[in-house]
Amino acid sequence: MPALVFMSTSSSMRVLILIVALAMGAVLELAPQAEAARAFFVFGDSLVDSGNNNYLATTARADSPPYGIDFPTHRPTGRFSNGLNLPDIISEEIGSERVLPYLSPELTGQKLLIGANFASAGIGILNDTGIQFITVIRIFRQFELFQQYQQQLTALVGEPQATRLVNGALYLMTLGGNDFVNNYFLAPISQRSRQYSVPEFSRYLITEFRKILMVKNLELMNFTSISHHTCRQNLTVDALGHAYGQESPIRT
Repeated sequence: MPALVFMSTSSSMRVLILIVALAMGAVLELAPQAEAARAFFVFGDSLVDSGNNNYLATTARADSPPYGIDFPTHRPTGRFSNGLNLPDIISEEIGSERVLPYLSPELTGQKLLIGANFASAGIGILNDTGIQFITVIRIFRQFELFQQYQQQLTALVGEPQATRLVNGALYLMTLGGNDFVNNYFLAPISQRSRQYSVPEFSRYLITEFRKILMVKNLELMNFTSISHHTCRQNLTVDALGHAYGQESPIRT
């Protein structure tokens, strides 16, 4: 059954550190219970992009030094990091290979069983976030690519095994930081800052983030509904925009 770990970032580094700690805590708690490595799916922005933007005509890129200087290859990989990023660390903790960017030509065959990373640097909760980067994979487009992935997986292993893999996977989503850095605070007086105060904008983002989580929840339900007995995620979003899933059985 899907275990969902959702992260929402803000302009505050203190909040960011808290969210990362919460996500890592959830993964570390799950890891000892796993008998085998689980599939892992990643959605979000530059905090978790492992190289999708390398395949886009975008200015949001991490394909030159000093990015990657502490990565095992000591070369830029498309990660917005000097070395490993959060999905890499989580993959290690659950005993899995690093998930590949969905746009990578290497993501074929048995590699599909590991999962996929759909994240794209520059995106936000809002569609007008990151428009200055020209081309990015916005969150609902990431969900569309996830549907394409499911079709590829089903063609590879058949419906029953594909369903089990998606049901038992770990999901990570991180969104929200760019809505402040590359939208609200992008200019001294931005359109969003004229519309909202910071507290109002934060509440607005949480409202929009809830919508994203509910769409993702419905997509998982639609895919897993081909099983006779599956599960549903009842999502609760707290004041920081974190979503906590509680599983309940569904019979189809």
